[in-house]
Amino acid sequence: MDLQLLGIRHHGPGSARALAAFLESYQPELILLEGVEDADALLPYLDREDMQPPLAQLIYNPKNLQQAVYYPFAAFSPEWQAMRYAQAQNIPLWHFDLPQSIRFGLQTTEASALEQAAEELEAPALENQSINQDEIRKDPLGYMAKLAGYEDSERWWEVHFEQYDGEPAALFAQILSLMQELRKDMPHQPTANGIIEALREAYMRKTLRQAKRRQFKKVVVVCGAWHTPALDLSAFSEKADNALLRGLPKVKTAASWIPWSYERLSREAGYGAGIVSPAWYSLLFENREEAVLRWMSRAAQLFRAEGLSASPAQVIDAIRLAQATAHLRGQMLPGIQELFEAAQTLFTQGETEALALLRKRLIVGEAFGEVSADIPSLPLQEDIDRQIKSLKLKKYRQSSEALWLKATKSRPRGGLDLRNEFDREQSRFLHRLCLIGLPWGQEEAQTGREKSSRNEYWQLKWQADFALHIIEANTYGNTLLLAAEQMSLAKAKEMQRLEDLSNLLELVLKAHLPELMQQLLAEFQHRAALTKDVLMLMDALPPLVQVLRYGDVRQTDLSTLGQLVEQLLARVVVALPRAATALDEEASAAFFKAIIKLHQAVVLLNEEEQLALWQSALLQLGEQKGLRANLQGLALRLLFDQKVLPLEQLAAKMSLALSLGQERAAAAAWIEGFLYGSGLLLIHNQSLWLILDQWLSALPARQFQELLPLLRRSFSQFSRSERQKMLQLAKHPPKAEGSASKESRLEAWPEELEKALLPFLQNILA
Repeated sequence: MDLQLLGIRHHGPGSARALAAFLESYQPELILLEGVEDADALLPYLDREDMQPPLAQLIYNPKNLQQAVYYPFAAFSPEWQAMRYAQAQNIPLWHFDLPQSIRFGLQTTEASALEQAAEELEAPALENQSINQDEIRKDPLGYMAKLAGYEDSERWWEVHFEQYDGEPAALFAQILSLMQELRKDMPHQPTANGIIEALREAYMRKTLRQAKRRQFKKVVVVCGAWHTPALDLSAFSEKADNALLRGLPKVKTAASWIPWSYERLSREAGYGAGIVSPAWYSLLFENREEAVLRWMSRAAQLFRAEGLSASPAQVIDAIRLAQATAHLRGQMLPGIQELFEAAQTLFTQGETEALALLRKRLIVGEAFGEVSADIPSLPLQEDIDRQIKSLKLKKYRQSSEALWLKATKSRPRGGLDLRNEFDREQSRFLHRLCLIGLPWGQEEAQTGREKSSRNEYWQLKWQADFALHIIEANTYGNTLLLAAEQMSLAKAKEMQRLEDLSNLLELVLKAHLPELMQQLLAEFQHRAALTKDVLMLMDALPPLVQVLRYGDVRQTDLSTLGQLVEQLLARVVVALPRAATALDEEASAAFFKAIIKLHQAVVLLNEEEQLALWQSALLQLGEQKGLRANLQGLALRLLFDQKVLPLEQLAAKMSLALSLGQERAAAAAWIEGFLYGSGLLLIHNQSLWLILDQWLSALPARQFQELLPLLRRSFSQFSRSERQKMLQLAKHPPKAEGSASKESRLEAWPEELEKALLPFLQNILA
């Protein structure tokens, strides 16, 4: 048997080019590829025209979906080129790495199979005690790169091997020689700590012996460079390998092809991933000779589209700069680092946004794979695919970046109009996906004028690991509707807080699951009846009000929910005054947020009886003794905004809260609660401004400095225009009623005093 050991680097474009050329010239009868045997079932689908990389093999345990791995490939991956060559030439290709079924079995078995296998291993003493065996095993390329003076193993490998332009056979011979030299001082059998590696290499040798017995004459082995010395059959005992592999536990696995992306290829850790520059590697693989010119030309086009200067002369200068930098660093060709630095110097002048765009488009890239439609899939996957097609969402699935649903030039954020039946169906579909753990769409929260019952704004970005979530969700139902109902019901049973349950109710409404809605309402009523925690009831009410207020456009019967909201609000109003007394600072902050949210919800509900009921609770808080000052100030502010409290009465309460007899810290806390949300109250009501102005003016310097952080926090929430108007009021304050002075008080002050006070005021209002 003529055996060729081809050591490659996973996702190495130079390795892929050399491998493709070697296979064409050598014409093997069998290819042994480093990969788990479980993936053999996926090879027949490679001849489909619609199989477009980047793709990944998903291997998982159907009975335990926590056990799942992805093996990604791009067009420039040597493994992908090997698989495509075997398919095109109609020759056998065997994945000959340790099956994933055994690896999963080793993870789950209670019997100490690993320990038993480790006992079969001897750990002979190293001939060369000066080497660090663990360091080499952990990162052999990193070890060599460090010896060569490189901090990055990727750059070292790219310079010495990926940019190689000679005979492929000579390249692979060099790699094999390097790895043999690196491993010669290490024992043939690793220590027990390297048991998985030992099992993998023993299994590779076992498969290699099977190929020899089958009398294949020309065999090519394609594997990670580190493993090539371990495939010398003359140096290892077949009996020892068989003993090591005997009796290993296994579990049943399933496999599928799934789409992948350059973005995910660049950031995911693990087997064969985490490469820095997929887009650049793609160029190197496609056309090594013109890769530098093409990359820099695309960079110039990208910058011109962004309105930056990028002339042909600058392109030439940038290429020369990259080549000169590469030469100084001892490289035959510029790498992505040299290209990026040259583009940064000649085109962007360091602009952050332009550099980020460069990384996204031309370093990482935006390629997204596509799998064949006839690959077997689960019923739930088929149902989701069918709905994606019928709802015209396929183009959003194929994009590698987040896209606004229904975006146009005039409406860059797009938007769904829920009065339209088709838009309503798209909304229901996206919400149901969220319920089964597939947040393909991220709904943007609406505020201010945009907030309405008929519009939704979605950003869509498909993630590769959604395939695994679909497999998990399929255990709850074979259709999206059934899976969403059953998963939501299971989540509801595990929820401890009413707020979580009310948030789930809102999602269920948006997903249009009316039968489940009634079940969850009954569960909510039961739990609420047993809950005595007022704060918990307050937190649970706003999502329910949201459902009640915006449910009409979704054509859902919410009469039961309306009665529930009315009952819960009545309980809160009765219990709130007592529950809000004698609170510490942390509890007071929690009630402060809850009061604001509940007030906004009741106003949104726009029911006269409910609003009057809530206002009665606020009136009690405004008069209540023993209440935290920030809560009291907030209650009075909310009442004034609703025109329940007259200005004269509010001014009297403010004067009392800021009188000399009150503690300064309590007065400052009262102001913080009172000024929550907007400063227009002070701008348009000059009597209130004067009260605050007089209080601040009367503060001793030391107390003023102590309270300054709290006051600054209160004023910082106002808009810039509001703060500017307040600063003008500070410079030219209004006259107090009954004042006979023709000059403002500030103008009557000595100039030195004015200069001393204004910086403090600017600190507060800035």
